[in-house]
Amino acid sequence: MKKRLTLAGAVWCLSVPGPTSAGTFFTNPVLYVAPMTLHFGAVPDKATATNTFVVENMGGGRLVGTATVPAPFKILSGGDYTLRPNEARIVTVTYTPSGAGSDAQAIQFTGGGGAKATVTGRRAVSAPKQSKRK
Repeated sequence: MKKRLTLAGAVWCLSVPGPTSAGTFFTNPVLYVAPMTLHFGAVPDKATATNTFVVENMGGGRLVGTATVPAPFKILSGGDYTLRPNEARIVTVTYTPSGAGSDAQAIQFTGGGGAKATVTGRRAVSAPKQSKRK
């Protein structure tokens, strides 16, 4: 089934299984989050990386929710959302490495049954500085 997705004024068509293709029509909001795991990769000390999730209301009714995540990750924008049926928003997350070698946290999405996703990142190891020979 082709699914119409409205995002920031643009219309996208996605081929995803919808509620009606499963034989059930949802009258309540249903939260869909993608991706379920977001990898930030290696990030240098004192630098910040940014990445995004898409949240969508795949059911009926109005979906009201929030996205939260513990440090060293942070919700930059889109953390509070109100979505009509088939409407989507971008949730932007930033990562600044902690003192640990790697970081992993669960990001919690509320509303429409809720969802959890995983965010991971690691501190980039810089090469040792070489002294100049004179």
